[in-house]
Amino acid sequence: QLQLGGAMALSRLARLRGPWRGCRLRWGHGRGITYTPTMVSMEALRARQPKELLQTDVFRTVPPEDLTPTDLADLASAEVATNPAKVLEIYRRHVLSGGMDATVFIRAFAQLGFLFDPNCFFSAADRQILTRHKHFRCLAHDLWKVREDLPDAVVPLLLYSMNCLDYRCAPLLPHLLEVTRRHLTTWRVEALSLLLHSIASLGLGGTSPLIFDDHSGQRSTNFAGLTAELAQELALRPLEDSDSVQDWARAAFGMVLAEDYDVEGPEGHVLPLLVARACELLPTKTELESSGWAQFFLYQTLYCVDVEKPACEEAVKRAMPMWIQEVLHHRWLDHIVLLAQPQGADEMQRDVDRCLQRTNTQALLNCSFGRDWDEQHCWFAAFLMEPKVALECDSMLPLGVGRPRPSGWVALKSRVARKVGFRVVTLHDCFWRHLTEDQKDEQMLRIRAQTGYQHDPGLEKIQKKIRQTPHTYKGLETKRKEWTPQPGPPSDDTAFT
Repeated sequence: QLQLGGAMALSRLARLRGPWRGCRLRWGHGRGITYTPTMVSMEALRARQPKELLQTDVFRTVPPEDLTPTDLADLASAEVATNPAKVLEIYRRHVLSGGMDATVFIRAFAQLGFLFDPNCFFSAADRQILTRHKHFRCLAHDLWKVREDLPDAVVPLLLYSMNCLDYRCAPLLPHLLEVTRRHLTTWRVEALSLLLHSIASLGLGGTSPLIFDDHSGQRSTNFAGLTAELAQELALRPLEDSDSVQDWARAAFGMVLAEDYDVEGPEGHVLPLLVARACELLPTKTELESSGWAQFFLYQTLYCVDVEKPACEEAVKRAMPMWIQEVLHHRWLDHIVLLAQPQGADEMQRDVDRCLQRTNTQALLNCSFGRDWDEQHCWFAAFLMEPKVALECDSMLPLGVGRPRPSGWVALKSRVARKVGFRVVTLHDCFWRHLTEDQKDEQMLRIRAQTGYQHDPGLEKIQKKIRQTPHTYKGLETKRKEWTPQPGPPSDDTAFT
């Protein structure tokens, strides 16, 4: 019994945790029990590590100090060049490794812009998913942080990338516009044309005040009239053999987007001069038909001048030869506008469409409009309601808190729609996205009341009703719920008592 009791006491002592003053207890035939030492050996740690960690080589080569050449080479690879996710992955790898090289940021941002240029197959919704991604916004923020290290020569590239992405980076734009104005006389013709069209497409053209909010809450300088200055500088440049028809046609349409019809140069109005120089580079019908986007720019310029009736209307029409007008008119529907329309609907437009369905509001999606005597239409409204109400969606970021400004495309479309007799309602995404479904429906009902919306019962009967119950078979009907929620308390005081 004494031996049994002593063994049980030792077993209880052996289960004690932590260091023990006694080094060794002797029992029986010189048998010793050793307790956990205060220092853990390397063998004990390795015995407790997973096999995956044991396979890791802790003596890997130290990475080079400059990772920029490797990241630039990866961005230029064929696998990354066509994949927006891979581009953002390379950017994140560069930042996480401690790099803040402006060259990598410029290359990544420009590559994303080229992936979503007007000739891409991505939809407008894909573009918006990218620009709302956290890593993309981090990229734009890092570009703003290194704005002092950005070369002045990359300003046209960055503005064109913003235009392709429909992304207006308000903190970075004041610096880019300031550089644009500073080097106004040193830009080449293709750079001036690209700057003019990009700034106007972002909705930053015209003579209305253009002031941004910086990170400290202060207001920037007023950049109003910058597109007019670019157009006047273009009028001073002579036509050279190396010039492209795309440059002059793009600049002409940029002036139309910015509503700079009345801008004058040394020889009078600038818009007719730009149109004439673009037409001089199209001597034959074959070159006109293969000029791509120049056809779209020239015909839209001609149509908008005919609708808005500026002072230079006759001069613009005389600057374009009649045979070019006829060819563009015959090719418009099948070969020009069909290829120039954006692919798919954007996220905001789809959300507004769901709101229209919930409120039982009849509206035509992406419907063309024009004057009653037009042989063919040149513009498409986001939604058309009766009587002659155009509903537009502006997804562009605001200039500051609570200061929305539509893109150049939406602004021009709204001006043309008003000229042809439509009432235009513009919904801004910076306000719309913060509303609940009930608030969106309330806003839509208010729009219907203010615009005099007319509902067509006959059209409602023709339209196919969407089934509200799931399709099933006899005997497999949906079982009714046996559980009902318990009614809530009449007041908050009752709920806590």
